[in-house]
Amino acid sequence: MPVEDTTVEWPEKLSPSVTVARLRLPQQAISEPENLEKMDSLSFTPWRVTAEHAPLGNIMRGRKEVYRHSSIARHELNHQPRTEPRSADEVLGPAR
Repeated sequence: MPVEDTTVEWPEKLSPSVTVARLRLPQQAISEPENLEKMDSLSFTPWRVTAEHAPLGNIMRGRKEVYRHSSIARHELNHQPRTEPRSADEVLGPAR
């Protein structure tokens, strides 16, 4: 399907929905002050993934800059350093 051309409708017959996974996420207790502080310093970005899962298309590439600038502005306004975690353990602690 033409990922780069958003004007082309993908026919359901040629591109049917396919379930590739089901996620079950247990409820997490994140309201501890240290957890809230950690989460507040993070930025959401769909690009914090491996290369094979990177977003596709011109619109997503445009959004990448919007997310980046929004994160920079928020961290500056909150007087926080803007750093990216290297792993989930760095943010959430080791899995138990």
